[in-house]
Amino acid sequence: MDVVYYSYPVDAILYMYLGATAVVSLIIGLLVWRLFKRGAVGFWTTLVLSFVGLSLSLVWFQNASVAVFMGTLPWLINLVFSLLLYGLFVGIIYVAFRPRKLDRVK
Repeated sequence: MDVVYYSYPVDAILYMYLGATAVVSLIIGLLVWRLFKRGAVGFWTTLVLSFVGLSLSLVWFQNASVAVFMGTLPWLINLVFSLLLYGLFVGIIYVAFRPRKLDRVK
């Protein structure tokens, strides 16, 4: 196996990928929401796209961490922290896309 050199630590690149995935999936979800005028469609679009991005990022991270000989404990900590960040992101998009009740003055 060849030694691979990255310009940043692989865990920092993982978090860059996760941030880019969050931004891109949220923008696409907001566009879908405006196009179809339904918050649920935008929410599920964002959720599916972000899950695909998370999965691809974690697969890349596993291969990259093997290539740079990362230990088991740092790999596991980064994996758990990534999943916690994903849970936080799901909560944020739920709040952003939930239906709002408008109180009308009578």
